[in-house]
Amino acid sequence: MKRLRSPEDLLKHETVAKAREAIRKLQEQIADKLLKITAQVEAVGEHLTPRETVHFVHAACELDLADAVVFVKASTRLKGREDLLREKRVSFSLLRSLATTDDETRFESLARMEAGATLGSKDVAAIRTEFRRQKMSFSEMQSKIGMRHAKSAATRRVSESLKLMDRQVGEVLTKVDLLQSRLADDVRVQLMADARALATEVLPRFAELWGPQPSSLEEVLALQNGSNERSVALAHLALVRVAAGEFGGIHGFALDNTNEFTRVHTALIDCLQNVTSAKPPLDFDTPVSRKNLASVPRPLLSVVELCAGAGGLAIGLERAGYHPLALVEFDKNAAATLRKNRPFWPVVEADMRTVDFKPYRSEGVDLLVGGLPCQPYSIEGQGLGGDDPRDLLMEGARAVDEMRPRAFAFENVFGLLNARHAAHLGDFMKKLRKSGYAVQIIRMQAEDYGVPQERTRILIVGMSRSAMGAFRAPPKLPEWRTNMGDALIDLMSENGWAGAPAWAEALRTQIVERNGVLHRGATASTVVGRKGGSRDKEKARWAAKGIDIRNVADAAPTQEEADAAGADFLPSLTIRMRARLQAFPDYWSFVGGKDSAARQVGNAVPPPIGLAIGLAVRSALTGAAFDYATLLRPGAVHPPEESARELTWAPSLVPDLDAEDARRRQMDPAV
Repeated sequence: MKRLRSPEDLLKHETVAKAREAIRKLQEQIADKLLKITAQVEAVGEHLTPRETVHFVHAACELDLADAVVFVKASTRLKGREDLLREKRVSFSLLRSLATTDDETRFESLARMEAGATLGSKDVAAIRTEFRRQKMSFSEMQSKIGMRHAKSAATRRVSESLKLMDRQVGEVLTKVDLLQSRLADDVRVQLMADARALATEVLPRFAELWGPQPSSLEEVLALQNGSNERSVALAHLALVRVAAGEFGGIHGFALDNTNEFTRVHTALIDCLQNVTSAKPPLDFDTPVSRKNLASVPRPLLSVVELCAGAGGLAIGLERAGYHPLALVEFDKNAAATLRKNRPFWPVVEADMRTVDFKPYRSEGVDLLVGGLPCQPYSIEGQGLGGDDPRDLLMEGARAVDEMRPRAFAFENVFGLLNARHAAHLGDFMKKLRKSGYAVQIIRMQAEDYGVPQERTRILIVGMSRSAMGAFRAPPKLPEWRTNMGDALIDLMSENGWAGAPAWAEALRTQIVERNGVLHRGATASTVVGRKGGSRDKEKARWAAKGIDIRNVADAAPTQEEADAAGADFLPSLTIRMRARLQAFPDYWSFVGGKDSAARQVGNAVPPPIGLAIGLAVRSALTGAAFDYATLLRPGAVHPPEESARELTWAPSLVPDLDAEDARRRQMDPAV
């Protein structure tokens, strides 16, 4: 007699059946979309080389580089098998396995699928392994099995030794950290003895795992900055110092106690941290808040900036706790602007194409940044890219290779990702990776950080693979979005123009669409700096927002000017207004005539962008966490003069700048 199903059984059966149908349908949709992407990549490949296609898909479509390679290979190696792949509801992992494996394995896998088999990526790997096994002789097979067993045993032994050393180095690190706090004399003596004994015990195991290490700090610092070899060598030297009792007191808990800057960059805690997963207990990972960032930008990180311009990016990095080793700028007025506002900054007035960056490698540069010229890639420009004489993309790659910083970040316009520049961008990215860096491209919009301007830019960020794994792009903060009316109302009305409040209110209440989202309040169009007059499209965009962009005003509008122009009056922007739209602090001065100052302002990176990317890089390099919403709140950053003169002066690597430093010190001892 057939048993009747209970209501619970019926419900379970119905739920499972529905889920099966829904999942299969979703699998079909996923397979269809994957194959549509492959078809689009194939279309692009008709006009570009495979390498150019890979870099275009990676950069312009923000697709992972490895995934871009998969689609390019799939577009040729799986051509004509689309129907079979749709029928089998191919997943991306299977598509990748089929596209990247050898021809023999791929043909066999597709043949089995045609015969009705359901394969996954592991099945494709098994087929490849079987083919390789069949081609091996008995003796070769036996040798391979023996080597695999030996390798497995050695791996287990090394793993056990690493675990033990990880724990012991962690104990050394914790004791060194505790010694930096207030302790009773007897406790301090015991901690020092324990640290020395542990370090002495660890050193033989360290040598067994990593082999001989450089014996002097000079040799260690000559190794590539950010490399695993340098990190291990620093940890070894720190253990040697601790074992010898050469830490604390006059040694300042650092490998180099010459000055504060070198002490920070060779701190024993940081050196030991390179080879242990342990963390010291005393405020090691405490998030830095807005309350103490301005007064505690320590430990300072070093930065070298290329094409520094008027200092927008440098201001932001200063607020994020970076100390410049050099700001390279070719334009004499922009260089003068930097010196006028920050006399203690080491400005290198030179064409970066003539600068030898190799001497900076030994300085251990933490971050290399640059707003490399964007005119070659501007959508409204001629788009000559690498053929433009102003292009410095490859010079940026040279600087990275010669300097070997721990991280770099290059800013440019979104037009750099245009397909026409794919080959040039690909060569640039290839050079960066060849220098040993993992590279990521992120897009940032100025209005997401309280800048009252439509300004979309990309940042090409690079670090070691381990650091890049910890890198996170700065979070977007759309709540800080502001409008041009609120940003400029005080400057627009300072000369008595009665229409300023109505002008500001119109901008404040205007409904605009940005990236498919409606916003209340109009931001400024992109502030640009160029020689000659503005373009027709640019004039029209600004006119729609109540601005005559054709000229740079000497002063804020007056009522007399408005009356003379009549109902069609549109005010022009002064240099100070343009700088406000770029989020420069109001105290920042610009050297040069109106055209030069306008160009400096328009070419600058807004300081909040510099602050955001500086914090993101700092977080990846040091493990610190930051409250971005508090730190990036408009108006929340204290004037940097409060902490700027506390910075330790790092002598320039350019001789004439050292002489200039001495001259300034004689004139102003506070410098």
